Formats: sequence, structure tokens, C-alpha cells
Amino acid sequence: MSMKKSTKAIIGTAAGAGALLGVFNTVAYECMLNIRLAAKIGEKMAPHVIAAPAEEESPEKTAEEKQPDRFFPAMDKWLPGHQPDDIYITNKKGQKRHAKVFDNGHPEKWAIIFHGFTSGPGGMYHYAFAYSQMGFNCILPSMIGHAEDENRYASMGWHDKHIGLDLIEYITTMYPDAEIVLHGESMGAATTMLITGESIPGNVKCAVEDCGFTTVMDEYTHVTKTSISPALVPILPTLSVYSQLRGNMSFKKCAPIEAVKKSVTPTLFIHGEADDFVPFRMMNEVYTACAAEKDFFTVKGAGHAESVSKEPEFYWTNVYNFVKKYIEI
Repeated sequence: MSMKKSTKAIIGTAAGAGALLGVFNTVAYECMLNIRLAAKIGEKMAPHVIAAPAEEESPEKTAEEKQPDRFFPAMDKWLPGHQPDDIYITNKKGQKRHAKVFDNGHPEKWAIIFHGFTSGPGGMYHYAFAYSQMGFNCILPSMIGHAEDENRYASMGWHDKHIGLDLIEYITTMYPDAEIVLHGESMGAATTMLITGESIPGNVKCAVEDCGFTTVMDEYTHVTKTSISPALVPILPTLSVYSQLRGNMSFKKCAPIEAVKKSVTPTLFIHGEADDFVPFRMMNEVYTACAAEKDFFTVKGAGHAESVSKEPEFYWTNVYNFVKKYIEI
């Protein structure tokens, strides 16, 4: 083969490989961050829950503690008379953001509640109920790419943190003396931690993160290894670059573990001990990294984002006791 033909062959092969990689990145990006598609895939690839060994079960409970189901019936009775309002905020970049607001008549106390990946504000109404019982108004935003948000792709907390910052400004503009608690689940927990790493007003008195990850890269590496194929892990850095080129996040830079190192916001860390989707080890890592006042609790036998439904009484008692250290309730 002549040098000219050889060069053409190499260029053709490289172009073909580049095109193939481009197609792969596009498909992977759609599957991972296009919420509608990711939700359908998630139904078939739902993270399994590791059953806790018998000896690891919770200790014997009192008669009152043996009524874990009373929380949700109480919420069902409360909700019909407390339907949320929709608000739309246009930020400084001209982006329109949506949130559900439960005005419980407490303008001095606010809870901003962030939902998880493929969920929506409606998936967090039980959190709004609990905070309403503590005397808070509640704002539940549609996260980037979710529910009524105008975007198509999730940002795993990276752009979502700006929603939180905008809502903090929205509240404090109306009520300069307002006291605010942030509470997030999974991707919403990552968002919560990312916000605490920013320069935020003292109105934000404390934060609660439930089953948040360390970094997007760490989380995607774990999920790829355990649920897809370890052979695809080396592709993740390239996919991260592709994500940035699309105007989304860098998998490494979207790092709640780095944000909490700069935090001065007292933070409560929660994780289910049987979580194998955002692995249990990540709670210890973000907790250890956090520079602010902090506390934690875990729930035996709870899988990903299951702590609140597994042990609602235990969960909310611990959250209440933490929040009241910083906000009078």
C-alpha cells in the first residue's frame, strides 16, 4: 500500500472511530441525563436493596414506635386542605424557574426542599408536610430538566444550586429576617451540599442532606461498574467533556464533597445503610469533609432514598432535634 493510501486509511479509521465515539457519547448522554428517557430506563434498572442481616435489625421498639405508618395517613389527611401554589421566577440570566409553594402562614420560617433524580416537587410533599408541622412555609422547586423546568437535561445539582440561590434571594427579599433550612434527597442532597459551599446569607441556618453523592464522577463510576459494565468506566472522562461541551456539568467538578469543605452551614447527614445506588460509604466521606457544625444518623435496612419511608418517626425526630438547634420551632 502506498504512503498516500496508508495515510488516507489511517485518517478514515480515525474519522470513523471519532464518529463512533460521538454517537456513543450522544446516546450515553441521552440515557443518563434526558429525564424522560432516564426515567424509563430507571424503571427497568431500579437499584436493588440489600436486606439487612437479622442481627442488624433495629432494637425492640415501644408500642408507640411500632406505628410507622401513622405518618403517611396523617399527611394524606393534611394534603387536601393544603394544596400548593405554583410560582415562576425569572432569574438574572432570563431563565424561568418553577416551584411549588406551601404557604403555611409562617413568613419568618422557610424550608427549601430539593427532590431527587427523575422525581419532582410532588415526590416531596411528605417532606413539606413534616416541615409544616414544625412551623415552616415550604418551597419545592422543579430541578433542572425535571417536572415544569424548561430544560431537557438534568445537571445533577451543578446548575440546580443556582435555583436554590435564587430561591434564597426570593425569600430574603420579601422577608429580610427569614430563617431558612435546606433539605435535599439524593440529587437534591447533592444540590443542598453544593449550595452550602457558596457564599450564602446567614438566613440559611442549617441544612439536611439525605443520601447525597461525593462527586458525579464517583457516582457514575459506581453505577457503571455495578449496574452496566466495568468495561465502560474508561469512557466516563470523555463523556464528561462531552457534557461540558453541551453546556452541562463536568463530572469531576460537580463535587459536593469539595463544596462542604467550604461550608459554614450546620449540616445533618443521613443515609440508608443498605443503599447500594449511592453507596453508604459516601456519607462518611462527605461527613468527614464537611467543615461546618455537623451531625449524622443512619437507617438500618434502608436502600436508596428509603430512610424516610423505612423509619419515618425515627427520621423526623432526628431532623426535628437537629433543626431546632438553629431555628426556634
